[in-house]
Amino acid sequence: MRRVPAVRRSLELVAARELSPTVRELSFRTADGAPLDYLAGQFWKLYLPDGVERDYSAASAPDPARPDHFSIAVTRVDGPGSDYLHRIELGEQVGSLGPNGFFVRDEPHRDLPALYVGTGTGLSPLRAMLEEELARPDGPPQTLLFGCRTEASILWRDELDRWSRGGRLRVEISLSRGAEDWQGRRGWVQAHLRELLPPAPAHVYVCGLSPMVGEVRRVLKEELGVDRRHVHSERYD
Repeated sequence: MRRVPAVRRSLELVAARELSPTVRELSFRTADGAPLDYLAGQFWKLYLPDGVERDYSAASAPDPARPDHFSIAVTRVDGPGSDYLHRIELGEQVGSLGPNGFFVRDEPHRDLPALYVGTGTGLSPLRAMLEEELARPDGPPQTLLFGCRTEASILWRDELDRWSRGGRLRVEISLSRGAEDWQGRRGWVQAHLRELLPPAPAHVYVCGLSPMVGEVRRVLKEELGVDRRHVHSERYD
């Protein structure tokens, strides 16, 4: 697959919405209208005020109808980067460098079933990959295992429900602090890998904080015997 060199350019905020009480989705377009020319799974470095730099994966697949657009998801934490991005207003601009990264689906892998494992905003690049995959008229089965704390923190829930009804994507959500009436899975995502892992030679894409990514990779290798060449991961801390 073709990867292009990272380019410095200004981005303009064109849309924003709250995905959960702590996560905000921001949609940008290039200020000069140039196409972004990225691959699902790649990320951008954003240059924010006061010398702050932060990396964010694209949460949307490349769109031929709007090649100068992409979106990200930002968790509110106690820090200058997220504070700024949670108050940035439409029309404001930020500097950027991208696309960057190698956490992408290579072309030969697209003919095989896949399991996507994400927690929190680690869902962002997986959402981009799935959005791209499900736009194809047909293809192999896909499974998403998404972990978060409560129902209120399920990101893009309406979209995930719609995708799961389409027949090609199985969506499994596991809550670590689910209410008593929660009917889905519970606990950490690694507890559900054995049941959800497709038969070999499926590929697995994992994104989240380092402890989760490390444990998922360990379980896949040591307990389930998955070839390490079929496990692709990105850590965002």
